[in-house]
Amino acid sequence: MDALTTPLNWQRVRLGDICEFGNGGAYETLIVENGDFKLISLNSIDIDGNLKNTMKRVNFYDNSLKQDDIVMVLSDVAHGDFLGLCAVIPNNDYVLNQRMGRLRKKNDCINILFLRLYINANQKYFKMQGQGSSQLNLSKKAIEDFEILLPPLNEQIAIANILSDVDRYLYSLDALILKKESVKKALRIKMLNQILASNGVEFKKIGEICLIKRGRVIAKKNLTRKWKISCLFITNLK
Repeated sequence: MDALTTPLNWQRVRLGDICEFGNGGAYETLIVENGDFKLISLNSIDIDGNLKNTMKRVNFYDNSLKQDDIVMVLSDVAHGDFLGLCAVIPNNDYVLNQRMGRLRKKNDCINILFLRLYINANQKYFKMQGQGSSQLNLSKKAIEDFEILLPPLNEQIAIANILSDVDRYLYSLDALILKKESVKKALRIKMLNQILASNGVEFKKIGEICLIKRGRVIAKKNLTRKWKISCLFITNLK
């Protein structure tokens, strides 16, 4: 069989034929510090298509999201790297905010992990479908018209498991590399300090050689261009 030939038992389907699409609500004003439910917003998904550990919270549940739903980024800045990016909802503790979409499978012939991997592997399509200039947005039609080559359920599960194992291996490899870099950095600093100390360099805490003072809070009404003394703000530092 030619490598580019689609297996006979695979189907070409529209995303809108196998999933129900829904939008989130405008809940920014209802955010609380220690809410019981996590609010899925534009910043909730990382570039690898995973939910971040920390996100904003609310104190209500609106049935917008259920376990095994897929959430999708519908709006992004001009580069569009996050446009169409998806993640899977792990439980019923999530609420969908605006500019985020929800995909809910219509039947049990779909493996959610396979679907999420397939969509994220085709980010080029969604990036090209983005409408706008400084801000790109995805339409419901563009999402529902996205075509998928869908294998039988057992093959979907097998493919998803293999690719998920590869992802986990790569994540662990990245973590190991990062850990080694941190160790190398710490060793360099330790060795440098030892060399300096052996050459008579004395180490002191910054508080031993400097007087540390905090800035004052100055009300906006007291700020004027007529002052002869300049005020230094955080934004003045580069």
